[in-house]
Amino acid sequence: MQVYTSKEARVGEKSGYDGIAIYLDSKENKKDELYVISQGSKDIKDWDYNIKAMLAGKDIRQAKATNKFVKATQGHFNLNKNEDSTSIIGLSHSLAHNNNTTAYLLYDTFDEIYSVNGAQTNYYQLYNANLEFRETVQSKFSISPIDPNAVYDIDPNKLRQFAEAYYKDKAKNIHQIISEDDPLYAVSVARGFFTLGNVEIIDTNHDYPGLRSLIEDIPDEVIKDFQELAIQYTTASNQGGIKTVMHDILGVNMDVVNKMDNWFNSLKAYATYQPEIDTMIRQLDKKLPGVLKRVKTITSNADLMFGRLVMAGYISNSQKQVIVKEFTNIETELDGIRETLSRLVGVRETGNFFVQIGGDIAAIVKIMGHITAIQDSLEVLKREDLLSILEEIKASHSITEVLSSLSSGKKSYLGSDMVFSTKHGKKEIKVNISAALRMYQNGKAVLEEKLSEIDHFQAAIHREISQCYENNKSQVMRKIDDIEANPGLYSYLLRKHIYFSRLNKKVKRIRVYEVFFPLETANLNEEIHVLRKSIEKGYMYVENYRKAIEDLFAEEKEIGNLFDLVGGE
Repeated sequence: MQVYTSKEARVGEKSGYDGIAIYLDSKENKKDELYVISQGSKDIKDWDYNIKAMLAGKDIRQAKATNKFVKATQGHFNLNKNEDSTSIIGLSHSLAHNNNTTAYLLYDTFDEIYSVNGAQTNYYQLYNANLEFRETVQSKFSISPIDPNAVYDIDPNKLRQFAEAYYKDKAKNIHQIISEDDPLYAVSVARGFFTLGNVEIIDTNHDYPGLRSLIEDIPDEVIKDFQELAIQYTTASNQGGIKTVMHDILGVNMDVVNKMDNWFNSLKAYATYQPEIDTMIRQLDKKLPGVLKRVKTITSNADLMFGRLVMAGYISNSQKQVIVKEFTNIETELDGIRETLSRLVGVRETGNFFVQIGGDIAAIVKIMGHITAIQDSLEVLKREDLLSILEEIKASHSITEVLSSLSSGKKSYLGSDMVFSTKHGKKEIKVNISAALRMYQNGKAVLEEKLSEIDHFQAAIHREISQCYENNKSQVMRKIDDIEANPGLYSYLLRKHIYFSRLNKKVKRIRVYEVFFPLETANLNEEIHVLRKSIEKGYMYVENYRKAIEDLFAEEKEIGNLFDLVGGE
């Protein structure tokens, strides 16, 4: 088994893609397989991509990175993509399913795809990325090939059915397990998404009916308005980040706004950036109504959406009233900003510079008040009892909850741990196999580490005692040899024993009689032997533990293979 990561391949640094490849080469069975596990949403780059790719259908950077990583992996392991080549299997969860499946549909990246609670494929993504699919759609629905947004005017149900039929031949290689309670499963009814492959739907949370029926009741125009906002965001963000988003969607020049942080700086900015401020205010007044219209379309359905949450048991009626009230307050504040801007344009048209300055600054103060009120409403919505709803929804997206629902027969799950059951007489015995494997693996690792420390200890004894003794003995012997070979050099040693008048005396010979006493109590062989015996007992205990579990489940041959795998055998 060999492992290779997208970080090593230097793939995904800009897009946020993260993947790991596991190459299994079985020479005995003449079979090898390559598993590529793509990472689901985990940071701000991924959620930014979620909006751009899966909602707006305008980005496939991570799908491209998926294909690039697979190709890099094939090169790293010297694999060739042909009929007799290594099978390449994609494994994924959440966003990663969208990446793997899109890469497969566009580039034939994988032979098989297996996913749990995946973000579904988006036909807008494929329309924008696949020339052949785009031309077929344009011909089928008679839309303009020069209008990039014409596809969004096609009936989403008809386009979904067409996409499913178009890619049906590839769908047989896609396998999914999806929780009814997964929020991504709920969102997959929205325009843009279509589900491909062999899908197994399971109920992971019996206390709630799931969110899909709630999404199904949301009118398509609501989804479309939200989608249009996402498209605007995508286009602007790709061109220049958040500053461009604010400029393109609302007409706000953030470079100028950031210079107006107090009254003095506001006056200074008016004197320096008068043309920019004039353009910004007029653009804001022009663009805000369109944005507000889309927001109103969404908030006007708040009672329906949150009413269904009450019916489903996710929130109480009082919580629903709080949520609807705060969303209504946010809409009111946005209306207040629009009205303030509308009056401000009238003031600016008077042509009086001082009236214009006063009106502009007063308007800014008023707009800041609206923004503060919006922030207060958001703080109410962040209350812990309302966030508990999100915790329930988030749990249903996890693989752990899916594993628990897949429990059947002798196999079940405790969290993410696999549990096997068997009967001993009339008594049922359950063994946490995952924990047993961890104990076996960690136990052997600890024993190997202990054995290594014993080897180091034995080497230290030899180095610090036996070898040190011999080194010092050798130094003494070299000194003795030097004294006996060069007695004249040591005449100075006689000075304290003779008178000055007799300094002409010479030393002609020195004979040293040496005695080296042997080391005592330095033999630690018995102690080392005791330590090594403890290692043997430890290995015996761990192997007996393994054997006991294998005996319990003698018919489950894969258990022995699992122990071999984690034990490095």
